[in-house]
Parts: sequence; structure tokens; C-alpha cells
Amino acid sequence: MTRVITNKPSAAVLFFAALLCADLHAEDWSKVNFNIGGGATTPLNPTATIAGVSGNFDVGMGYNLNKKSSVTAEFMWNGLPPNLFVIQPVLAPFGNVNLYSLTANYRYHHDHIRHSAFGLYMIAGGGWYSRHASVDKNFVVPPATACAPIYGWWGYACDSNGFVFTETIAHKATNAGGVNAGVGFTIRFGDSGWKFYTESRYHYAWNPVIPTTFVPVTFGIRFN
Repeated sequence: MTRVITNKPSAAVLFFAALLCADLHAEDWSKVNFNIGGGATTPLNPTATIAGVSGNFDVGMGYNLNKKSSVTAEFMWNGLPPNLFVIQPVLAPFGNVNLYSLTANYRYHHDHIRHSAFGLYMIAGGGWYSRHASVDKNFVVPPATACAPIYGWWGYACDSNGFVFTETIAHKATNAGGVNAGVGFTIRFGDSGWKFYTESRYHYAWNPVIPTTFVPVTFGIRFN
């Protein structure tokens, strides 16, 4: 019996060829984007009159509409410790603030400036900001302390005579809407979709007493 040899590729060969093509395409452009990073946060006035410089952490995931437009959902933490140079010394050692945000953002990016590994992007969006102020539960505001916006920031209430209640609080959460906008710079790792990024973004969260305004500078890793 004569064996007939054909040049038809096997199903396994076709399968692995498809995987290779998909991988090469993914290196150029993927529908999914991801970022994770951290850095330093600087509060701006009026927040800077109460809080000082601290750290931040940011993680996000989203969808690429095309090679230059993306949408991303991001979670960010920012620390806002007492400003020891401005805040009244009686409060300085007793409190700290953690700010959590969950935002939806649009990013317009150009990943290859003059066909190089360097890229630039603009990002803007908005969402929910939750500020958690903690005060040592053993600390009591001295009697006849005049009410000021700083005490509202920490969660203390004022009576009808304009004085702070002389009671102890341990924790207060304030939730508000906010917006953000900024720019970033990227460096691509070879021909992959992975990049190092650094970003500076302005954030504003509404509050009837003192708005939360700050600029985090973040460094991290971004995928497409």
C-alpha cells in the first residue's frame, strides 16, 4: 500500500500558529489595560492648611476603545496627615486622615513619540471620594475652644455659641463627589505592551466646610 503524503497542516499546527498571531497582536495593542503604582501626595490650599505631604497607592483596570483612547476604573488611596507647621499644636499628635477614591476616567495616549519608546497621555474623570478622619479616642478638645473649619475637618461639631463640643470622637467618614485631571509620561519595555509610567493629577472633592484638593505624583507599571 502506498502512503500518500500531503502538505496540509495539522490541526495542532494551526492552533499554535493562531496562538502566536494572537500573541504578536497583543504585543501591539490589547483591548485590556491595567496599571498599578504609588508615590507622594501633596495637598493644595485649602487642604494644605490642615494636611501635609504623604503617600499614595493607585490601581486600575479598563478597556481600550482604540490605540489612542481608553477608559479606566481606578481605586486610589492617599494619606493626609496633620500639617504640623500650620495646624494647632493641640491637635497635631492625635489625628490622621485616609482618603479613598473610586473613579472612572478617560485617557488619551500617544505611546510612540517619533517612533520611540517614549509616550505621553492626558487623563481626566470623576467619581466618589471617601475621607476617613481618625482622632485618638482619649483626646478631648479643651472647653471653650472656638469653632473653626479645622474641627469640622476632623469631625467635631460646634454648638450654638460657636464653641466645639468637648467630647471625644474616634472616627468620622465624609463622602463626596469629585473630579480629576492630569498628564502622564510612559517608557515602553521593548516591543511588549508593558510600560513604566509617571503621572501627576489634580483632584478636587467637594465639601461644604473645606474641599479636599491634592496632587498625587505616581510612579508605576502600566499595560497598554
